[in-house]
Amino acid sequence: MMTPLAAPEPATLAQILPDGSLPGGSGAGRLGFELAAVPYTAAWTWAGPDAGWDALVGALPGGDLVQSTRWAASRVRLGFRAWRLVVAGPDGQMVGGCMVYATRLLPGCWIASVPRGPLVFGGGAGTAAVVRGLRLMARRLGIRLLAVQPPEGAAAVERALAEEGFRPGGPAIAPEATIRLAVRRTDAELLAGMSRRRRQNIRKGLLAGFEVREEGDPETFHRLHRATAARQGFSPVSLANLEAQHAMLAPVGGCAALVARYRGVPVAGRWLTRFGGTVTSKLAGWDARLPVPAHANEAVQWAALLWARREGAETYDFGGFDRTAGEALLGRQEPPDGFPDSPNRFKTGFGGTLVLLPRARFCLPDPLLDGAFGGLAARLLASAPARRVSQWLRNG
Repeated sequence: MMTPLAAPEPATLAQILPDGSLPGGSGAGRLGFELAAVPYTAAWTWAGPDAGWDALVGALPGGDLVQSTRWAASRVRLGFRAWRLVVAGPDGQMVGGCMVYATRLLPGCWIASVPRGPLVFGGGAGTAAVVRGLRLMARRLGIRLLAVQPPEGAAAVERALAEEGFRPGGPAIAPEATIRLAVRRTDAELLAGMSRRRRQNIRKGLLAGFEVREEGDPETFHRLHRATAARQGFSPVSLANLEAQHAMLAPVGGCAALVARYRGVPVAGRWLTRFGGTVTSKLAGWDARLPVPAHANEAVQWAALLWARREGAETYDFGGFDRTAGEALLGRQEPPDGFPDSPNRFKTGFGGTLVLLPRARFCLPDPLLDGAFGGLAARLLASAPARRVSQWLRNG
């Protein structure tokens, strides 16, 4: 069972990043700054696994797996640099922080991202201080481009980013919409919230003889995921990415692969993560070439809902949802062409609540460069090549 960790109180800077953990160099550092005549300190170090930080993030409204140290460790295995930034007030009390992920795009050109961050403990002036500290850190480290996608429900963070000069636009570094379903219900209640067609297909899938179970071999799921990518024309997440997630998350119950087999042959699967009371369907896989009965996807999705409930989760998150389609559905308008046959339409049949999430903002941390080239960067980041680069970075 997934047992929620007790959330610690926001720590002091000395507890989170004691002086001994700051040996200097690019791996760690600190700087002081003032905001509205109040002194603050921003400090950062390489992000190593820290259960206390992860519990604190998981207890926050909008706290997400990508802001955990375990997720950061999985990204480091893929060659990314990952820092944990904390910002503290004059009394040393931590007011906020975040995980910052960076990679070298070109020689001498490092870009960084903060998905679902920065996080603020409390509010007030601390929000602006955390955003200011983030930008100053990026500038000190020589980051040329910094992209931020705020946490859900963090309107104050979005305002502070805008006031700090972060521009809207650029490729998403995290989903911009999703569907969430409360799973602490009976089977009958879950089925009642679905479309009639989805209920029928689940029952057909259960009668077809699929065996769905949790499997510990990322390569089995990856073969199914690659088949889906080839059929739908997108770039698959790398096997190295899945292996890194499995190595860092599976030991603490943070990820699992559910695979549906027919007569022993893997035919469909779901890659799941769990954090802070939520199980998220990160990836899907289905080999449509195999001569097996229909509705394997419904069978494995139903098994995923039941698995989330068994593991003690409150919520099942269906993963990314097309933002344009989500806006249209919430506005009771016609969704885009192709929606009826899309994975997004498949997700809506299970019920749940459609949620729009904050969109990305970016800045060039150096004020002189941002003033001279920020507008050009906005146009470049809106291009198809930039979106492909963003997807490549997310896929590992």
